[in-house]
Amino acid sequence: MLHTLFRKIWEKERMPTDWNDGYLIKIPKKGDLSKCKNYSGTTILSVPGKFFNRMLLNWLEYSVEIQLQDQQAGFRKDRSCTDRIPTLRIIVEQSVEWNSSLYINFIDYEKAFDSVDRRTLWRLIRHYGVPGKIVDTVRDSYDGLQCKVVH
Repeated sequence: MLHTLFRKIWEKERMPTDWNDGYLIKIPKKGDLSKCKNYSGTTILSVPGKFFNRMLLNWLEYSVEIQLQDQQAGFRKDRSCTDRIPTLRIIVEQSVEWNSSLYINFIDYEKAFDSVDRRTLWRLIRHYGVPGKIVDTVRDSYDGLQCKVVH
């Protein structure tokens, strides 16, 4: 049954509209609970939709993974940004040894994904060799997405 549904979605590159509805459950963190920033949330989504999106993610990761350089550590399976610490240490030591200036900048964008221009994201994903059918299906999963807060 799911196979038939997934095949239809794949052919039409369109998600069922009821998969666009999410229910946000607020989870209190610490501090003043009258402030939104002191809550995190989890979203309840359609189970078949989550399963299909997991398949899309696997295809997308496979398509992108073969394009990335080995030095790219962030946001990759079995890798971490901290894996680059030995490389950074060598660079700092060489800078000291050669008595040269070294400028290092670490940037952590707060809520970075919330501020991404999605049109640019879709172009970049295509640039990295992800097949258009996957990009279009992922894009469709974002179109019309809505979340209702459950109190």
